[in-house]
Amino acid sequence: MYVAILKSKPNTGSLREEYRSRHDAYWDEHMDRLRLAGPILSDDGQTRTGQILLINADDKATAEKILTGDPFVQAGLFESWTIQRFRVSVEAGRLA
Repeated sequence: MYVAILKSKPNTGSLREEYRSRHDAYWDEHMDRLRLAGPILSDDGQTRTGQILLINADDKATAEKILTGDPFVQAGLFESWTIQRFRVSVEAGRLA
């Protein structure tokens, strides 16, 4: 398992809308690789400041390949991102 943490570039809302359908279609094809995914929001609860994904992959190179295939990443919506190995210790209020 790998956690990807992406930091959004500011003012990319129109670019995000332009690539949304391609982004959604890409992740529909890779849904079996995602354990969890969602936006990081500012304190207003609306403004996207990034994204977190838990990617099920055998190695870091595979996780990077999956992440960099995302049309949002390819379109340059993120100013930076990292991928690190991750182990779930607690899930749904229980030790894993």
